[in-house]
Amino acid sequence: MNSLWPSRATQDAAEPAKPIEDVADTGEVAKGTGLGTEQQQQQLEKPPVPAPPTRPGLSRNALQPGPPLPPGGPAQGRGRPQQQQQHKLQFQQQQQQQQPPAPTDSLSLLQLRRIVAEANRAEPVAYDFAYADTGPHPEEIDEWFVYQFWQWVRLNAAQKAFEWHWNHESGGGHAWEDADNDTRARFIQAAIAGVQSNDAALRSASIGKLVYLVLGRWGDTAMPNATSGESRSIASIPQLQAIKAGVECLASLEGLPVIWEALRNCFEVHWSGDIQQQASPQEAQDELMNLMTIMYIAIQETLSDPEDMSSSYGKLLELNPSLVDFMLTATSKLRWDEQGAMPHTQIFLLFWKSILLVFGGTRDVEELKKATGEMTNDGHDKETITASPLEYHLFRQEIISKYPAYISRHPVIPLEADNISLLPPLPHVSSRSNAASGIIPTPAHAQSGGASILHQPVHIATPAPSPPPSPGVGGKGGKKQNYQTNQNFPFMYPPLDATSNSAGGKGMAGIHDALVSRRWEGSDIPASILEAGELFSSRVRMSRGTRQLWDERERFLKYERGWAPSDDDGDGNGDGDGDDEDSDMDGLSLDELTLEEKEILKELKAEDKRSALPPPSEAEVDFGPRPDRLSDRDKQRLVAVERFYRESLPHLQSLVIVLLRPILANVTAIVTQQAAQMPNGMAGRGNNPGMNGGPAAQKPPEMAGQMPHVEEPEPSPEEIDAARTREITSKAMTGILILLLKWLRISHVLKFEYFTQLLLDSNYVPLVLKLFAHQDIQQVVDSKMDRVENSFFQFCNLRSKFKDRVESDFEHEDEEDEGDVEDKHEEDDEPEEGEESDDSAAPPPIKRRRSPEQTETEAEAEEEEDGDAGSDGQASTRPEVDELGYPVNPLPAEPITDFSRRNFFSLINYLRVMQKICKNKAHRNLLLVQYKSSQILRKSLRVPQEELRLYTLKLFKNQVPYCGRKWRQSNMRVITAVYLHCRPELRDEWLAGSDVDAEVDGALPLEQALRSLTHWRNVRRYPDKIAAEIRTAMREEQDFFTRELEKLDVNWAEVGGDDGMSEMDHVEGWA
Repeated sequence: MNSLWPSRATQDAAEPAKPIEDVADTGEVAKGTGLGTEQQQQQLEKPPVPAPPTRPGLSRNALQPGPPLPPGGPAQGRGRPQQQQQHKLQFQQQQQQQQPPAPTDSLSLLQLRRIVAEANRAEPVAYDFAYADTGPHPEEIDEWFVYQFWQWVRLNAAQKAFEWHWNHESGGGHAWEDADNDTRARFIQAAIAGVQSNDAALRSASIGKLVYLVLGRWGDTAMPNATSGESRSIASIPQLQAIKAGVECLASLEGLPVIWEALRNCFEVHWSGDIQQQASPQEAQDELMNLMTIMYIAIQETLSDPEDMSSSYGKLLELNPSLVDFMLTATSKLRWDEQGAMPHTQIFLLFWKSILLVFGGTRDVEELKKATGEMTNDGHDKETITASPLEYHLFRQEIISKYPAYISRHPVIPLEADNISLLPPLPHVSSRSNAASGIIPTPAHAQSGGASILHQPVHIATPAPSPPPSPGVGGKGGKKQNYQTNQNFPFMYPPLDATSNSAGGKGMAGIHDALVSRRWEGSDIPASILEAGELFSSRVRMSRGTRQLWDERERFLKYERGWAPSDDDGDGNGDGDGDDEDSDMDGLSLDELTLEEKEILKELKAEDKRSALPPPSEAEVDFGPRPDRLSDRDKQRLVAVERFYRESLPHLQSLVIVLLRPILANVTAIVTQQAAQMPNGMAGRGNNPGMNGGPAAQKPPEMAGQMPHVEEPEPSPEEIDAARTREITSKAMTGILILLLKWLRISHVLKFEYFTQLLLDSNYVPLVLKLFAHQDIQQVVDSKMDRVENSFFQFCNLRSKFKDRVESDFEHEDEEDEGDVEDKHEEDDEPEEGEESDDSAAPPPIKRRRSPEQTETEAEAEEEEDGDAGSDGQASTRPEVDELGYPVNPLPAEPITDFSRRNFFSLINYLRVMQKICKNKAHRNLLLVQYKSSQILRKSLRVPQEELRLYTLKLFKNQVPYCGRKWRQSNMRVITAVYLHCRPELRDEWLAGSDVDAEVDGALPLEQALRSLTHWRNVRRYPDKIAAEIRTAMREEQDFFTRELEKLDVNWAEVGGDDGMSEMDHVEGWA
């Protein structure tokens, strides 16, 4: 009865409203019950179970009623405790009924509309910046020119040469616009012919005429009042149209191949060193710059409008050698340019635009990736969380180790059970358990990971040791783990299905089924495991890179085991098709030749076969599983990338060194400026991106209140030009890196891996981290190094024949409205007057110089700038967000347009390249942890820009598994941001990896295996680009049986291998 008491009391308490009769007064036994009077009296004498305590509900802004008095009445016999309990329950019920009802959850129509509006409201954008391969067309043209005096002299000489020769040809009777097409064509053809002349003066004048032509003939077309309202540049629309027409005319008259040949010859002269022996080295420099200017403007104009410039597009692609191939050589040779005689920035820009033209941009990469994809439903995978075949293989092995009877779909790639990578295993590295980093945790003192004991060297049938004794009754027991089931033991019995009864597989389960009269359904494998396996197998996606890596792994294993022919017997691809052709030397006796002569003859034969190979467009390019889906232009791009990699293989190391030099130059400039400013107590200039940042850029609060009275000197024109040049160089350099990585990845994954290895070995990661550590990212974004008064289009406007009329228009409009656009151009034309403001100590307003196109709020903006001039209040108004992306200060109502777009572009590219180097590479992510990159990259999260924050969070995600618990506790906001913004994976264990130690131990062997496979492919596929010593060493290592005999110290000649007896002779001797 004791076991029934709580349930009875609970039932009574749950139904307090039912009246209970007093049994003591009646003395009768209730009908239908089996209890007598004595038993009921015993139950009534037991103390009642109190009701569970509940907190009374409170209502806001409402008076709580006082507790009502319980109804009085005489106690009746032994039923008094029961009656008191009943009164308490009624009192609690009445108190709950007296409370006002809780407010309903219904919403008014106005509230519902407000919620819908807030839900659909787009996030405010702080900066008006959209990541793209290139910036606006006028800005890209203006960035080609520097702020130096010698450049204006060169452009003036080009204008005078064109005007003098045109007046001489036309007799000064009519202008260029009034002449017919035949006259213009004859004039341009004469200039093209003059470029090929051996006369230096005639060649220089002809090149100058073509420069003036492709730059839009600014003397006749530059109109400051004809600028585009949407553009921030002061380039006039007629001049831009004239630039386009000049490029089309030059391309239609077959001038581009002539210019390209002249440019290559000019580079050869500089590389040979003959320029130092010439009488005027400056003329050779001007000729090189003019030729590069013509090619750059032609490429840039074609990129800005490829549809209308289709004829020029085709002419540029047909140049021989290709633009990217030659510009790669020109860029790599800058490694030995110690004196800096070559224009590095212009070479970088020309190389960058050549890659965009010949290969394509980001949009072309995405389209080609879809066309060459391995799966047919690539378009739907953007919304689906997918997994790689290797991840599915690891998941499958973990489940099988726990449930051996589990039957799952076979993986796309036939990986072996102990494989944890697609790379070939190294012979001196023992393979880890296949489930070392799996979902089954590792018990104490057990095998690593959740590995099953089936995969251990001890067989499952080995007698197990006796279990530990049970803990004593009164004594202290042992550790809890000693009495738990070993999770490494799998479920050994097969799953039960419909055939289990007939097969006798149920055992005692069949008897139990008969006893309970219930049919057995289901299996021993949990439904969650089956569902996970089905989900995982349906989300597996084979990528192009995975398939290429697997194919190379299979070729490497065949070659290592002697199944594939050597380099000299085939075409370098391991197919063995190159030794089918008979040669005349096969019938000759080579017994009299020495071993060295045989090797030389073998190499000559291999070179002849390689020269007879088909071009890369027919035999060596991977067009994917469905080549018919590729257009002719896509195939042309893949062929161009293959040719580029083949030709650049000996120069890629030099190219990487040259491209990383601007990062070192920026770091040096920052450190130098900080050292110069620290003694004076001055902070870094906010408008100097190449020299900003560091401790000086962050002022203490007490210092910030005193700094408005300190006059900061304006940077000199030389400093402005040097900082602007570094910005443009960084923009071109990062653009080159990101494009090369993308195109090499889509061509072949091992090309991409080789390029990332070169970047890693050249210290790209520590250089970029040092650059980010020494500069303030927000100041870099807000820096403004462009000066309208020094720009190329301002130079054109000042030397236009419409200059006088425009100035009179400015004076007339100045009387009507001081804030008009043309008035601002006039102030930019006369910087001396513009600099003399009411506050002579204040520098010129940055917005006035950066954006000549003024808005209707110009007067208010100028007042704010004048009020804040010389102060540091601008830094506090910059938009800033926290780690989660929430604004720290109010974001602007409209996106900011006055910032450095090229610095945004460079910063994002720095992070993207670092992400591509370290993604899915444990060894490289450990370097990020070693360099303490989390403290450096955290500053990038405070800039409210989507791409910059995204790639910063991806770098955090890479290194989180290798950081300690204390770091994770102090960076939970960053981890939350990673969850919110980074695309998840189906097997995402970046935060709670179960076997990080084993992954760290295998990081270096996997890196070595990847490098070995990459090197093997380069040697096999491109033997003519590899040093002869490496080919010889690889050929010696390939002879497997010779090495085995050498290990046994067996000389084949001593045992009769070269005695001229055939196998049949040996057989006859036995007979």
